[in-house]
Amino acid sequence: MRSRDLISVFLLAAAVVCIAHPSMARHRPKAVSATNDDPCAAPQDYVRQRINKIKALQAAAPATNSNLFDLLGGKKDVDPQKSVEISNLRYEADGVNALLAAGGCQAFNLDQELLQSSK
Repeated sequence: MRSRDLISVFLLAAAVVCIAHPSMARHRPKAVSATNDDPCAAPQDYVRQRINKIKALQAAAPATNSNLFDLLGGKKDVDPQKSVEISNLRYEADGVNALLAAGGCQAFNLDQELLQSSK
């Protein structure tokens, strides 16, 4: 009779641990927050953040007065580090934007969005 009681106590303790610690009970569904109701919201926010970062970097870039002769002569007013960062941000935004379009979500016209910053 004692071994049966010991087994019952062990099973009860294991159940309490699984209920108390969500990572041990993999069958429990994760709670969905109210902000995750729209599956398009997070990717759209991600693209908006990239657009805003690109706009900020473009606004911080020095205004160039160079012409074709200055460029041919080797004079450059472009910060290569900012150019690489803008290129990477645009690449990320393009990729997520393509996923938005493929998933039936409203995608961005990135060229138009970025032109709005220069006006």
